[in-house]
Amino acid sequence: MAWHIWKKMEEVKPAAAHYFCLKSGHLTEEVYGKIVSIAGEARGCYANGDADVACFSDAEFATMMFLDGCFLLQYMSGVLNREESALLLNWITLSTWPCMRRDIFLLENQLPWLVPEALMTFTYVPIYDFIFSISFDFYASLVSELRLSKDEFQMYRPPHLLGLFRYYQIGAMPPEDQSSVKRKYLALASSAIDLAEIGIKVTASKKRWFADMSIQKGSLTGELSLTPLFLNGHTASWLVNMAAFEACTSTRGQEFDGFVVSSYVSLLAMLMGKEEDVHELRAKHLLRSFFSDEEILHFFKGLTHHMRVGHRYRDTLDKISYYRRKRPVRTAVHKFLYNNFKTFVTLLSIAGVLVGIFKTLLSLKQR
Repeated sequence: MAWHIWKKMEEVKPAAAHYFCLKSGHLTEEVYGKIVSIAGEARGCYANGDADVACFSDAEFATMMFLDGCFLLQYMSGVLNREESALLLNWITLSTWPCMRRDIFLLENQLPWLVPEALMTFTYVPIYDFIFSISFDFYASLVSELRLSKDEFQMYRPPHLLGLFRYYQIGAMPPEDQSSVKRKYLALASSAIDLAEIGIKVTASKKRWFADMSIQKGSLTGELSLTPLFLNGHTASWLVNMAAFEACTSTRGQEFDGFVVSSYVSLLAMLMGKEEDVHELRAKHLLRSFFSDEEILHFFKGLTHHMRVGHRYRDTLDKISYYRRKRPVRTAVHKFLYNNFKTFVTLLSIAGVLVGIFKTLLSLKQR
């Protein structure tokens, strides 16, 4: 965010805090006092030696939590109800709306969950409805369903808003199958076109959770199911920050880990060997975006250079390798037919024309 926009937003925060307290029916001093009482616990949520936090005194830190927390909740209320506050309809908010929509999910911008939780003891803010409504940006289809039931969703206590957002995307996902057989095959990367050549069809998953990636083996061909994605500036940033959050919190050195979104992003990147693969994924309705094929390719390839992949990604590659090894003849035949399909169609068309000519000549000869 540009410096002048950031400065304007900082000027709005005290007004947002005042409006939040006014709406709650409590004095500003009372609401602020609640944040002061939990400020020490909130500070403990940050890593020791975090320079961005260590530079604040206790009073300054409490004030920052108070202003940022009130502003965040007031913003979410305004998203759900535009008529609630004129504050969120002024030129400052409207001009920075796309930036705010992205920045509230930046990992470095997260407030400890206990801050908005404490503020909501004064007035309820429908955070869960906000997460649900904003998640529609991810959907690559117009028809979707709740990823989690409201009861399941509200039972989860996240570390921060980004953690809540990630949980909503993947919370309905069943646990990883820890009984799966470990195969010792060399897992080779395969683009979308590579998979199509050997008979693995890439399709859009209809599962309720985000980041689905599963393989089904049919009698003749296979199918790789993936959650379809709408990619724009917001969702690209959200993917990056959910992956960064996983890198900070997921278990390392274990077979079954928490790198769910990271695995999904890595698999999409693997499927994109070149721009033609991106076009193929668009054609399969796995990707929708206003970005060009080149921009999408560069985004995913650049992102995975800095990403740790998880078990789900490795397991999927292993299953693809298993498919190749167990069906060498069928995959070779399918690859030959796939790559020469246009030639066969052309030959059949020519044959059809020749048959027609021969029939015509034969009928003329019989007259």
